[in-house]
Amino acid sequence: MPDSIVDWILREDGNDVVRSWKRVVTGLPLEKRQLLWQEIMLWALRRRIDKALTFLDATVSEPLIEPPRHAVEDALKFVVSSCLEHGVAGSEMENRLRYLFYAFAKASRLRAGCTYFISQKTMYLLLQHSEDLQVQTLYGVISDCRLRIHPHTLTHFMDRFSRMERPDLAMDVLRRMAACGANMSYDTVQYSCMTLLSTRFNEHEWYKIQSNIVTEMLELGIRPGIPMLNAMIHNAVEARDYQTAQAMFETAKTHGIRRDTITYAIMLKVALQNLDENLVGQIMHIAEEDGALPRNNELVFSLIVTMLQISQSHDINVVNLADRFRAILRIYARYCNTLPLQELGVCRRVDEHHGTASAVSEPTAKLLSIMLVGYIRSLRDPARVKKLYNRYQRHVECNNPLIAATAETDHVAHAFLLGFARNRSAMKTYPVVLKNMLEPSSTTAVTVARPNAQTWSIVVRAYFRHGQRGAAEKVIDTMRKMNVRLDNVTWNTLIAEYASLQDASSVVAALEGMKLAGFKADSYTSRALTKINDRNRLLDALRQAAAQDQATLTCGQAEQDSIELYTGSETEDDSLH
Repeated sequence: MPDSIVDWILREDGNDVVRSWKRVVTGLPLEKRQLLWQEIMLWALRRRIDKALTFLDATVSEPLIEPPRHAVEDALKFVVSSCLEHGVAGSEMENRLRYLFYAFAKASRLRAGCTYFISQKTMYLLLQHSEDLQVQTLYGVISDCRLRIHPHTLTHFMDRFSRMERPDLAMDVLRRMAACGANMSYDTVQYSCMTLLSTRFNEHEWYKIQSNIVTEMLELGIRPGIPMLNAMIHNAVEARDYQTAQAMFETAKTHGIRRDTITYAIMLKVALQNLDENLVGQIMHIAEEDGALPRNNELVFSLIVTMLQISQSHDINVVNLADRFRAILRIYARYCNTLPLQELGVCRRVDEHHGTASAVSEPTAKLLSIMLVGYIRSLRDPARVKKLYNRYQRHVECNNPLIAATAETDHVAHAFLLGFARNRSAMKTYPVVLKNMLEPSSTTAVTVARPNAQTWSIVVRAYFRHGQRGAAEKVIDTMRKMNVRLDNVTWNTLIAEYASLQDASSVVAALEGMKLAGFKADSYTSRALTKINDRNRLLDALRQAAAQDQATLTCGQAEQDSIELYTGSETEDDSLH
């Protein structure tokens, strides 16, 4: 077709296109008119998408333009896909496409014998490129015009309404899926239900709302799978409805639901919140019945971490610390190879802790690290901590495959530093630990974790606690020489320790250093400042520092900023009042 004819038809917008079209096709039979429409549209799609959009708009608004319906449907799908899928459309083009979709939908409803089949991909792309209010309009048009929409497309609308915190619309979508006979056990439906159940719609009544949603889901015939079950148990735990959470957990198997690692992790959270070691044992027993243990190292890790955290939460003496670690060791030995711990002297024989060769697996570095951290915390004799460290370091330097891997993170090294911090004489080992982190032996094959701000903070706090302020300040100087940036933990450590010493001027200097480093006072800073007995003395020191700060602020501004750093934190911690 000559470009001049196409250009003449498409040179205008809207009604002018219709008039130009009528002049060209007057007297032509329907077959030729339809062929001409396809040729014009093909030309526009290849050269000018905006003109194709104009021609489609004219087509849907003018019944006298009678193209083949399948050609119109294909053209609409191509235009929307070209503009939205490849990200070439701006907001104006997106709005034009949206209004064109509305026009086609309404034409399908109002015009007899003109029902357009609008592709699911077109609906999905429009959904993805719509703001929240536009999504509501889009869904309303689809519903009002009774367009065919696949359950999979509906799940995308349901997910979006969940993110918009509109449970009413999300449930309307779910009802529509149920009414059209969709298979409600599909993974996409289950995950959409999980998304809905994982959203808090009201801060005060969210659990009641979610309970009502669960009730209606069950009435719609939805049989919860594991994603939904985990969301339901999690909601009960967050609402502190532990009885319901435990009932759902225990009866899952009777309903044909296979519990997974997430389910166990949620219930371990219940055990930790209630400091319930018996519940940990129940979870372990159920996991064994489900076949999740003994080969799931991640679950073993979660069990041991929970037990360690429960142990730390109890007010227990040194003897109980050792007893509790032995209980944790029995859990570890039940599922994991104890040989690495035997080599370190943490335990003796495998059979002493009920481990069997068929039941155990090799521990991960993460799992072995947490066991070492727990054991070091249970030791109160500095000589035993030092002996353990020397043995551990030899295995790292000899590249013991399991033990050496634990040196790649700082957890074990930090546990040793904290262990040595309990005794002033044991702190003489600090330089050795730090040197091994900074300059690993040439025989060490793994990449040993270097000291970081947290490492130095542990050392600084330990020196302060044992009355070695000079040594602590030398560590800070060393950090600066090594270009280690002090983080908020280090600054708060300095503020707390200077406050304990009632050194107001040093507290103010640390506050100013913290501010210059880009950190704001937080709840830890607030608690640290409560250690200053004389509040007026601290405020005087703040004003003096402000008076000297003339480089970048006026005196009044500097004083105000400094005082706010102190008094502003009072609102974060009632203990300052």
